[in-house]
Amino acid sequence: MDRIPPELLRLIIEHLRYDRKSLLAVSLASHLLRVEGQRILFRTMGFLKDKEIHIKFLTVIISSSLLAQHVEEFFQFRLLNPEHQEEPLWELTCRGLNAMVNLKHLFFGAVNGLPCAQILRGCTFHLEILKWENYRDAEQLLQFLPTQTDLRILGVTWSHPELNTSGICPKLQVLHGDQITMDAFLPGRTITSLKWSPELEELRIDAPIYTPPQEFRHLRYFSFGGFCGRPLLSVVLCHLPVLEVLELVGLHFIEVGLNFSLLFVPLIKHTPRNLGGLPKSPY
Repeated sequence: MDRIPPELLRLIIEHLRYDRKSLLAVSLASHLLRVEGQRILFRTMGFLKDKEIHIKFLTVIISSSLLAQHVEEFFQFRLLNPEHQEEPLWELTCRGLNAMVNLKHLFFGAVNGLPCAQILRGCTFHLEILKWENYRDAEQLLQFLPTQTDLRILGVTWSHPELNTSGICPKLQVLHGDQITMDAFLPGRTITSLKWSPELEELRIDAPIYTPPQEFRHLRYFSFGGFCGRPLLSVVLCHLPVLEVLELVGLHFIEVGLNFSLLFVPLIKHTPRNLGGLPKSPY
């Protein structure tokens, strides 16, 4: 084993990245394999159902700064704010996030609707992707987001349209949210991918869009619609001059009789021959 160059060994073990049982076995085989195995094993962490394993993971990385440095993607859903009831995961998650100094992707969700963004205080990581599922956190997120200068993808429900977001997240390219989220983060940025999931109040069938039309001009990927439905496609279609990929969630009965071949004119005009170059949804 000592004769195999570490660079080659890393490539071999990388092929096990989706096989956690094999990675665990590799990590126990030798010191050299343990270093590479743990690096991949701890890279992506998320335990949506098994609370006990989740607690064990957080406890381990809190006690080992080396293992905490391996974590690049972390998923934490259904977390209870301790104001609602005693929640051991809250304190562990807070300390764990502070330990994950190399974190790049964070997916966070709460279940009791109380503000949770204070859990990010003291974190020094620089995210590339943030999906935050808790609609009462706009004010506290506004204190955190200015530190995230590398953020490229943001999914959030923004509940305070009066808050000024200009100048923050200068590299933002992909946005997921409702009308208020778009109003907050589209202006002044070159957003190329947008997933617009309207809220109930946006669903009047002929509802206009309030975001300035010119803010849609860079979109190459557009997903329109969500759990609550969507307005008519016609309210936004004329503002998508360079669109390449259109995803419609749901179809209105009024749209059934329309000539949808007209929709493919901009797609055919702008779609690159290499389909691998098409923008993809991050979610």
